[in-house]
Amino acid sequence: MKRRNGWGLLSALLCLALLSGCGPGAPGALSAPEGNAPASDGPGRPAAVSVPAPAPETDPEPVPAPVPEPESPSGPEPASVPEPESPSGPEPASAPEPESPSGPKPASVPEPEPEPEPEPEPANTRLYILMYHHFVEGDGTGCNNWTMTAAGFREDLQWLSDHGYTTLLPSQLAAGEPLPERAVMITLDDGYDSNYLLAYPILKEFGSKAVISLLTRYTEEESPGSLTWEMCREMVQSGLIEIGSHTNDCHGEGRPDIRRLPGETREEYESQVLSDIETSIRLIEEHLGSAPVFFAYPGGQTDSWASDFLKEHFAVTVTTKHGPADVSQGLYNLRRHNISLSEGVEDFLPA
Repeated sequence: MKRRNGWGLLSALLCLALLSGCGPGAPGALSAPEGNAPASDGPGRPAAVSVPAPAPETDPEPVPAPVPEPESPSGPEPASVPEPESPSGPEPASAPEPESPSGPKPASVPEPEPEPEPEPEPANTRLYILMYHHFVEGDGTGCNNWTMTAAGFREDLQWLSDHGYTTLLPSQLAAGEPLPERAVMITLDDGYDSNYLLAYPILKEFGSKAVISLLTRYTEEESPGSLTWEMCREMVQSGLIEIGSHTNDCHGEGRPDIRRLPGETREEYESQVLSDIETSIRLIEEHLGSAPVFFAYPGGQTDSWASDFLKEHFAVTVTTKHGPADVSQGLYNLRRHNISLSEGVEDFLPA
């Protein structure tokens, strides 16, 4: 088969060469050699042209036939098989989200601005200051308005506790601590030993605080019925009691309070009254380790000649004028409620 293909190609080339030389005068036309031309086959018929025999064609370099790749042992590769569908069938097309019952989703509305925070409530400035003096056992038969029974005092503290009142000390006021919503200060005047023997145990029972204002002359002289310095130290160390001044000796027969006497000069007044108050400050500081910050006016009476001196030495002063105190007006000359057997705390303080 290969040889037949080679001869076919050569024959085509020869035919092409003959055709190109058939025209008259065509260059390269084949002619018979002179003297050796063969005789004509007949009138008008040209003699046949002698064509030399072609040289035998050499076989071209055999080209190896392509070798097909071996098929896999398992035969021809099978057609791809689609993955089996899930048992539940083909995955359904995603359904559109249902519209809300009210119809299509409304256009986005801008969020409202946050409401401003409410203004803080104003701080409490009302302080109820309770005034007591002497305490006795029993039912109080024959007692005046300056005397309270131990049982009555316990009832007062129980009422304060039941109604959410908080007891404070003068030093807390002086330090500027904010008042609790229901603030009360308990004051005990004169320095009777019943303050230690009867009132103090009840104060400890309720964890209530109080300030005791001493007439220091009687404590210094250890007069019968008066507190001693040892009693005062014990109470102060508990943290429930503070000691204030009620003067040294300006609450007796010679001078019932710190008001100036008729005809008394300023110099005489200062040498007696202010010097007396200085003595009380000195004695308290010597025996208890710190100067008092609280002063209770004897008899609740004030005098303008003593005002500057008292402000210089004390942070808090109280009178006996009736009513609640307003600390927003300052801490001097504060009002008090006198508590007695006839008028208890429930008569003055809101429940």
